[in-house]
Amino acid sequence: MALTPQTLSLIALGLGIVGFGCLAGPVILRLTGRGQAEPLGSGKSLRSPLWWVGFVLTVAAIFLQRVASQSGG
Repeated sequence: MALTPQTLSLIALGLGIVGFGCLAGPVILRLTGRGQAEPLGSGKSLRSPLWWVGFVLTVAAIFLQRVASQSGG
């Protein structure tokens, strides 16, 4: 079963939504006061494992969207 451009676009949309949620999660937790900030100078800032998962999912979504747009008009 070949994936159509519409199916690839929907998969990319889903990955993008989940990825953005993972990226925004640590930021929202800190803004609401439920997340702890790392000490100054620790070098960690917002780069939690959840943030990296969101980054990778967002990049995968962008790549899939490019594939979908190139495979059919």
